[in-house]
Amino acid sequence: MTARARVTWAVILTLGALARAVYVARPFDHRIRTSWRQSDYVQIARNFDREGMNILYPRIDWRGDTPGYVEAELPIVPWLGACLYRVFGMDERLLRIIPCAFSVATLFLFAWLAARILPMGGAQFATAAFALNPILIYLSTAIQPESVMLFFSVAAFAAIVAWQREQSLPRLLVASVLVGAAILAKTPAAALGLVLAFAVFRSQGVRCLADWRVHLAGWVGILPPLGWYAWTHRFWTQYGNSLGISNESHFIGVDILFPPTFLLGNFKWESIVAVSPAGWLLILAALGTSLGRAGLAWGWYGAVWVFYMLAARTSGDNWAYYYHCSSVPPACLLLGVGVSGLWAGLPILRNRLALKHQRAVGLALMAGTLLGFVAVTSYLLRLRDNNPELLALRTCALALAEYVPSDGLIVVKGGRMFDELGRRVAYNEPMVFAWMDRKGFNYGLEEFSLETLERIRGRGGRYWLAERSEVERAGLAEEVARRYRRIADCEGKFQLYDLATPPEGPQG
Repeated sequence: MTARARVTWAVILTLGALARAVYVARPFDHRIRTSWRQSDYVQIARNFDREGMNILYPRIDWRGDTPGYVEAELPIVPWLGACLYRVFGMDERLLRIIPCAFSVATLFLFAWLAARILPMGGAQFATAAFALNPILIYLSTAIQPESVMLFFSVAAFAAIVAWQREQSLPRLLVASVLVGAAILAKTPAAALGLVLAFAVFRSQGVRCLADWRVHLAGWVGILPPLGWYAWTHRFWTQYGNSLGISNESHFIGVDILFPPTFLLGNFKWESIVAVSPAGWLLILAALGTSLGRAGLAWGWYGAVWVFYMLAARTSGDNWAYYYHCSSVPPACLLLGVGVSGLWAGLPILRNRLALKHQRAVGLALMAGTLLGFVAVTSYLLRLRDNNPELLALRTCALALAEYVPSDGLIVVKGGRMFDELGRRVAYNEPMVFAWMDRKGFNYGLEEFSLETLERIRGRGGRYWLAERSEVERAGLAEEVARRYRRIADCEGKFQLYDLATPPEGPQG
């Protein structure tokens, strides 16, 4: 490797690592986008520390009168965070260190992988795109499982490529175990199972169906995630608690095929956070070249799109942009393939576009892709850091917390229980529970009524954080004032009521 290449690698990896770590000390406040998931993980980590470190029993605070056990992916981030709590004391910023460490490690692992399967220039550009990718930078300090999933996904793909070179049982087992680990971190990584199956079938043909080594590897990889999700599904069936696995309709159906707006949603997010508009042209260029082991990247990218289509009710939604982190590693590899093809000269363009012109086009597309990523990163961070609604909610939650005893059960409004097609969606909104450090009940928007409040009161819920506009829209302001004692008011937007105590006098 030349000195110039070493400097280029150093600059790319340093910029990528700094971009991932720069916000790691940010406190857990209103500056969050995926507020529901990060708030859940804050609660789960806190409850591991306080209620027991058994990783088999993740617990949330919006538990109602249940023990709080919740259906979720293997809670690696909150469990490791609870370990840090026990060493350094409780501080939500510690939870950001874990995804950040996995994200930086994934960057270096991806660079190593790209260098092994792509020519130098293509490998460096693929790594630069990976280093500056907006969704990866955002997720690097988000208290979520995606960074862990991506680390094991890239490791699994590297193991699959290694198995292709030397088809031994140990390498096949390693690849399968890493695929299973990625699925345990989060289920979208199941797309890697298709990649491994494709690689085996392409190598052995139908003979693989009778190969005991293939069957062994399959079971070794799939049994841990199957066992975990079967185990944690009990928490949904017994207690009705889930982080969006069983209480949300993810899968495609005939009812969303006409018109297929989910395709537009998926393409939109893919264009914004995974590929970029200029990047699509580089991927188009990749179609005109063949670069050995990099060809498996097409299988990976295609497998992720299979997942996007199967989970169409989720993957194409406006809030689901972070799901598209799954396609970033294969997309970046394909960007590198496209750059390498343009630099070497695409056969299909050789008679129409001279090599120097192809390289000029390649440089323009490379610059457009990276500048697009920088622009989207800036936009995402601005959206994250400027959210007046969450700022008001957090301010009032902290202000009203002093009126609620530490063991008092709060009652908080959640989101919608059904989408526009009548399909069930996860309505729990845990931010108030995380900020107030209280346990209690969530109710869905569609079920808001005095009967719902009375039912929750009968189960032990007492301190209702009411949104004034919600109560007024329902025409219940006078009845609420007549039935329940108002404890405090915050900025005219939120009011805290005691559901167990009638008002002492006229309410203003």
